[in-house]
Amino acid sequence: MNKHLYCCQNAAQNFLDHIIPVPDDFNVDPKCLHGLDQSEFINGLKAFTEIIQAMYIDMIQNTETYGLPLVEDIQYEKYNPKAGASWYSAFRLVTTLHNMVQCGELTGEGIAVNKKIFAETNKKLKNYSVSNTPMILKKLCDYGFIIQGSETFTISHADGGYIIPALYGYMSNVRLYKYALFSLNYFLATPQDTWSDAWSMSMFAEYLAGEEREFYESFNRHLLTTDLVVGKSDDYSNISFRREYVMPKGKPILIRFHSDHGTLRIGLRLRHINSYSDYIETVPERVKQIFRRESNCRLCKEPCENLFTWTFEGITYAVCGYMYYFDIADYKPEDVAFYNQIILREVKAAGQKVKKT
Repeated sequence: MNKHLYCCQNAAQNFLDHIIPVPDDFNVDPKCLHGLDQSEFINGLKAFTEIIQAMYIDMIQNTETYGLPLVEDIQYEKYNPKAGASWYSAFRLVTTLHNMVQCGELTGEGIAVNKKIFAETNKKLKNYSVSNTPMILKKLCDYGFIIQGSETFTISHADGGYIIPALYGYMSNVRLYKYALFSLNYFLATPQDTWSDAWSMSMFAEYLAGEEREFYESFNRHLLTTDLVVGKSDDYSNISFRREYVMPKGKPILIRFHSDHGTLRIGLRLRHINSYSDYIETVPERVKQIFRRESNCRLCKEPCENLFTWTFEGITYAVCGYMYYFDIADYKPEDVAFYNQIILREVKAAGQKVKKT
């Protein structure tokens, strides 16, 4: 991911990097169509996605015209409410459009929105709240949207066509808290009850190449044979650029995959290292090194009151037990077997702990 000065710019870049080109044909959820046929919806979604893509580029280059708080990204490394607010402010472009759809109805002229309900909805949201609404509306108009009216206003688009009904169909069928919504990823407009783990895995793999892709596909195939389940505790589990595996019965997240602009990142959340540290001492050095780390997460006050500790090679290490992952540094396909064994031992140790309690 390209790095920028401000948190909000990097959030916009993150959404931009994860926009997937809309294919010429895919299985559209009938709930999204609203009078369009499948090809019309796809054409409308393509045009809408291109607009959002252009607006994210503009948001990065002309940040002040969107009214976003300018907090330098370096401040995001530690807990800093202002930095968090700057990051989340990039959400307001798509949040505004989503709220318009949720507070409106599709008519022959466009989407008719109740202004009072729209304003109240904006205020109720927490991290996704919309500030400086007039600036966002003005920017939408710069990109061809037409907003007219007072108590009830109508949003349409100068190009006509299928943009507005596709916008309405897409946004009305997707919850705000699905992260992929902010990259307008087309698979959210497919029937989600038909998603399979294999399909989701292949979507993720499209972001990767070379050894990273080989490592991911091999590691992921093994994970599907364990007692882990694809995470259902949040909306990341079936998003193409992020996958999570969790312990059964609501235990904490164990493995997290995500892609930063085509670069694989895998984090392991391991809580029972002391149970199999003797095995870790037999693995190659590049695998061992991930267990030699200490840190406090940026959400904690110092000193950290929730430390997780383990002993490896006679040294005791500590990390924040609230939010930590062991990040794999080198994605060598020949190391997959070692990570598979680590995961099997972690799952076994976790299961034994459950039985004792």
